[in-house]
Amino acid sequence: MTTAQPDIRVLDADTYANGDPATFGLPLDQLKYLRDEAPCHLHEFNDPMLIDRAWIVSRHADIWTVDRDSELYAADRGHVNMWKVTPLDPKVGGKPAMLTMDGEKHRQQRGVMSKAFTPRMVKGLEDKFREYAVNIVDAALEKGTFNFVTDIGHAMPMEALGDVLGVPRGQRPQFFEWVDTFAAPFDTRITPSFEHVMKAIFELLNYSVELADLKRNEPGDDVISQMVQAGAEVVSQDELMGNVALLASGAAESTRSALSHGMHELMRNPEQMAWLRERADDIPNSAIQEIVRIATPFTHLVRTATRDHELHGKQIKENDIVLMLFVAGNFDERAIANPNTFDLSREDNPHVSFGRGPHQCLGKHVASLEMKILLEELLKRTKDITPAGDIDYVRDAYSRGVYQLPVTITAK
Repeated sequence: MTTAQPDIRVLDADTYANGDPATFGLPLDQLKYLRDEAPCHLHEFNDPMLIDRAWIVSRHADIWTVDRDSELYAADRGHVNMWKVTPLDPKVGGKPAMLTMDGEKHRQQRGVMSKAFTPRMVKGLEDKFREYAVNIVDAALEKGTFNFVTDIGHAMPMEALGDVLGVPRGQRPQFFEWVDTFAAPFDTRITPSFEHVMKAIFELLNYSVELADLKRNEPGDDVISQMVQAGAEVVSQDELMGNVALLASGAAESTRSALSHGMHELMRNPEQMAWLRERADDIPNSAIQEIVRIATPFTHLVRTATRDHELHGKQIKENDIVLMLFVAGNFDERAIANPNTFDLSREDNPHVSFGRGPHQCLGKHVASLEMKILLEELLKRTKDITPAGDIDYVRDAYSRGVYQLPVTITAK
């Protein structure tokens, strides 16, 4: 029996702004319809800020295939997401970044930046992250009631990513103000105008050049030092600018969103909160990955077809845009058992929030470590965390941000 088609608005900012907290803020019925009835769905956009059209792939297996097959689905032909203009692609008004490269060029740049993400480097960050987490929880306990998004969700990645990138501590608030502005360009509470977005991008890109000059004279173990030391023939100035924008926006927004959605679900599921409290001395990785799955910080990324081919009976032409709808793949019962259940003990969890192909998130282990340490400190030092108001989502269909999550915490 064919299900009646709902009004498909899975790429509409208002769908997420007005999301139902009982369904993770997601249009689960629309996502299910796409997976079951229209697994390759042509979506037409009607907004001058967005691309004209894209084929939405919504099944976990198809997302996995598109993400891994860079010969058929290219990242280097323009566009990162549904935005017409992006800071991360020279073909559409931005600077070149690792996410918009394929083949040898991509492997070379990823190799340079991965030197800052080795297991030894990540392990070395642990003590610093623990110190940040203690200070963040200290400040939160003093307040008692606060917005979790800003006081905890934002505070941790600002310090952690500042270390990973090599941003001097005094310059981090300004740096992340620029990042926040272009991470959610359609929410007027964050970004009053498109001109404001462009100004923030311009200032961030210029600042990254200043930071590179600093690292030439005072190199460290950070990502920007690695790019500078590789030389301009490996990472040009434009590429450095693009990669700083990529790493900053990706890492800051994803960690903050995951922590905020995760805390919201913990408060909605007291048995899961209790399960996590019992393991607060060493939170298992399964819990962090389940939080990242239900958060799906970025709803999608796009690729460009390199030749004509057929997918689920649809004719995809060369240069058509194919959109991997991660929020649909992460709730696909074909790949994940009982996907609409928040289960921190879930061991079999092949979520696609970090990507699965050659472009998978470079800093996923750093992000997971941040969340683990922060949640450990928060749960060890509190006896109660309760809602102090309703969750308020960011108005955006790319970034799954939380604007406000009022909470009250009680010290042990």
